[in-house]
Amino acid sequence: MKKQTIVTFLVLMMLGIFSISAMAQNTHSVWTNNSGYYVRDATNSCLYSSFSGFDMATSWTEPAPPTYPAQAHFRGVTKVIGFSAACPTTSYDFTLVSTTGTTPDQITGRWRVYRAGGLVCNNCTGTAYGLSQPAGVGNYYKVYVDDPFFGPATWLYSGFIDVRKDF
Repeated sequence: MKKQTIVTFLVLMMLGIFSISAMAQNTHSVWTNNSGYYVRDATNSCLYSSFSGFDMATSWTEPAPPTYPAQAHFRGVTKVIGFSAACPTTSYDFTLVSTTGTTPDQITGRWRVYRAGGLVCNNCTGTAYGLSQPAGVGNYYKVYVDDPFFGPATWLYSGFIDVRKDF
């Protein structure tokens, strides 16, 4: 009986420890709705600042010991307006594939970039940062994605923070 009481106590204590660490995880969420700043294309060096649609939704958690890793989700979709044959009107989709780390301000991981529905950068390293700023008042975030052929930070997806939630 004594052994069973001790085992039950230890199990309950471990459940309490894991529950506390899960509640200690900080979670954030940021959205952009038609508030684009810049998109840069690594393949043609075009820097776009005119959009007919610009949306982004992201959420991420900070890691919490002992067993809760960082997790994040990011998706940014836009249709850019081009003003030349070299920089044509087209669409872009930036998607976070896997997360390697998070902080209150940034997400690092592997990304996919699509242009006009075609995959142009697959499993490329990159970082989203500037995510800790409050919504409104001209605050914006940046996502830089490294391209294995065109170099580091050659893809850019940047927009203004319209809505944020932290819990």
